[in-house]
Amino acid sequence: MTTLAKVISLAISLCVFVLLWFVFVQENEPSNSPEVVIMKSHSLKRQDFSLPDLNGQQQDFSQWNNKVVLLNFWATWCPPCRREIPDFIDVYNQYKEKDFIVIGVGTDDQKKIAEFVQRMGINYPILIGDRAAMKVSYQYGNYSGALPYSVIIDKHGIVRYRAGGLISRQKLLNQIEPLL
Repeated sequence: MTTLAKVISLAISLCVFVLLWFVFVQENEPSNSPEVVIMKSHSLKRQDFSLPDLNGQQQDFSQWNNKVVLLNFWATWCPPCRREIPDFIDVYNQYKEKDFIVIGVGTDDQKKIAEFVQRMGINYPILIGDRAAMKVSYQYGNYSGALPYSVIIDKHGIVRYRAGGLISRQKLLNQIEPLL
């Protein structure tokens, strides 16, 4: 093998390694710094909307008034979405008796969402919205279309936290516990 062939082979190997690292390692590392928008004036309020649940029944968001709400927009194909859902299940189980609710809004196919919900054992309300869900997330400040996108609303309907990207269990607890 000539020197030129060895250099080309090494360059190709290095490119493949870097590409694989970005695909399998970088993408799977948890994000410690989600796109957080701190609401200094607390001027964004609960936005009313209606979306179907897994049974096709329209659900009005207003039925969860007077509760602390984690409104989470997600998709079955989204790795950070799948990673944070087990924490949401645990936190919901821990605080549901204290007027806390998680509302998951799936943005992809109803059948895939239903299968995923069953497989993961999600026990909080799931709404389905596709494009309509993304319009709702936009109303809550998700101008970039990020997934997951989480919004925490206090009992008075004031948005207290918004984040595009993975939200850790500890960050979630830090945000909701003072509101309960």
